[in-house]
Amino acid sequence: MGRLALCIVVASTWLAGCGVAESPEAPSATEVGCAGCIVLKGGTVFDGTRAARATVVIEGERVRQVVFGDAELGVEAMGGEVVDVAGKTVLPGLIDLHVHSLSGAGPYGYYDGDLHLEDHTKAMLRAGVTSYLDLGSSQRVIFEQRARINAGDLLAPQLFAVGPLLTPSGGHPCYHGNPPGDFCVFIDSPADVDGAFETLLPNAPDFIKIVLESGGSRSLPHLSPPSVAAIHQAAVSAGVRVIAHATGAADIEMALDAGVTLFAHVPDEDRISPELAQRMAAAGAVVVPTLVVQDGLYRTVNGALTELDDPALADDVPASVIAALRDPSLLEEVRTERFREQVKAWREQGIANLKTCYQAGVTIAAGSDAGNPGVFHGLSLRREVALLVEAGMPPLEALAAATRRAADVLGRPDLGRIEQGALADVLVVDGDPLADLRALERVSRIYKSGALLDREALALPRKTSLTREPRTGARPGETCLAASECAPAQSCNQAQVCAAACNAPSDCAPGSACFLDGSSFTGGACTDGDGCDLFAQDCENGAACVFWGNASTSCWYAGAGSDGQPCDASYACAPGSVCDGASTTCRALCDPRGERGEPCPDGERCVDQTAIAGLRVGTCAPAERR
Repeated sequence: MGRLALCIVVASTWLAGCGVAESPEAPSATEVGCAGCIVLKGGTVFDGTRAARATVVIEGERVRQVVFGDAELGVEAMGGEVVDVAGKTVLPGLIDLHVHSLSGAGPYGYYDGDLHLEDHTKAMLRAGVTSYLDLGSSQRVIFEQRARINAGDLLAPQLFAVGPLLTPSGGHPCYHGNPPGDFCVFIDSPADVDGAFETLLPNAPDFIKIVLESGGSRSLPHLSPPSVAAIHQAAVSAGVRVIAHATGAADIEMALDAGVTLFAHVPDEDRISPELAQRMAAAGAVVVPTLVVQDGLYRTVNGALTELDDPALADDVPASVIAALRDPSLLEEVRTERFREQVKAWREQGIANLKTCYQAGVTIAAGSDAGNPGVFHGLSLRREVALLVEAGMPPLEALAAATRRAADVLGRPDLGRIEQGALADVLVVDGDPLADLRALERVSRIYKSGALLDREALALPRKTSLTREPRTGARPGETCLAASECAPAQSCNQAQVCAAACNAPSDCAPGSACFLDGSSFTGGACTDGDGCDLFAQDCENGAACVFWGNASTSCWYAGAGSDGQPCDASYACAPGSVCDGASTTCRALCDPRGERGEPCPDGERCVDQTAIAGLRVGTCAPAERR
């Protein structure tokens, strides 16, 4: 058939079948929305894996629909509230895998007596942190907080918690001289593991945290390999994952040998070899680098914490913490040239180790270790994401580390992503964080479980309460987070339990001391002593037995100074001595009758303190000249 004939046949066939040429039909609009839904339309969506133009529909607490498509694909909202997010990025609420809820981010040794739990919670919400893992706080407080959040009584990020840390006696962070409490459980041999888990498991911890740290510049006790193996086996039997605080390459190797593959830091004391990083990757290890810890400390000791000059910082950080970080007297010990060089080395080694791990294919998830000096709750997670990028991770991978990958660590596939069925924890920012990570600072909207938060109302100066269901009437011995939660004539004491309110020692039963609280409307609360022996000094972990008055004795933090030497900054002295607050000098304990303990040194006499202490005890003082 000739070319002309072929053309005629084709043309006649086309005319017979279609008549005349027609323009292609425009794609039909995609219908989204529903009555009561929220439709986020016109922006870029980062769903935890990719970023593209899309529309997100929220119904109740969940994501109902996500429609990806190019600009030509029409999306028609058929109901609900339509929010124009053009020029903005919609992404999952951020997840911080390393937080200390009760630590204030002030200088080392700084403590103002306030829990600041609500302040830190507000700061995280304002920054778009909608879930977090607490890796070390008072178990009484943190598990109570988790229970209230889960019950819907508090507006707060989803909280996961480990409770007490497993560490050897004298190990980090409960160094020799710290009183035993509910922050650490001591493991000195595999035989201690069963008892530790009997203490831990009733509170249903989300993870078990172990501490592997030799101390770097100072030697610290270290968990033994058999103890680590026993802990891991007990955790496997209980169905709980172990996360390891590890600061050196040898710590990583010991943990891997025991089967532990989740790490709360990237080591900063030394370098990880490519071979070790490859072993970590092959084992499926996950590292939460917390580069911002050494970065925050580096900037603090070098006077480069520039955010202190921003008045807006007071919206997210307590004024007392800001003042402490500006106080040269509180920073004197860490601003020596030697310490500055040490911190610089830690920062550089951490970044180098992250690069090595990432290049080897180790999974990286994000956490800040908020509560350390200059590492502010909520705000520091943005800095951590930026540091991940500085260390060589692509911005998309760094954002995934703070969303989807962090959710995977928590075992929660409904968090850290924007997809159908996911919990509607959603952050909307102005601009594109994949092009400029500072966009994370330009928060436009935050949805927590589908509810739009009033970010301005959460600023600390506004003093907005996060409590949805106020607690009142708690009885003696029950956990409290504020004095107002306790029954009449009761207050919340230092142990965070309701106890008799007091204004003087005589208001408390013998063996219980009155601790005044200037910020509490009750005046103070009675706190039971533990009955330690002042002369036997029988406290665990090298803590000091001290007297508080009203026949109350307790194990307390031990200092370095003994009789005649200065008290520590926290008014602590070595076991067997107490601090004379007037002279800030340590004075040895003595028995006025000379029946117990050691006699006072030559040239000193025993001054009877029975009337103050409520039990027979004295303190040594220089003998009066005659």
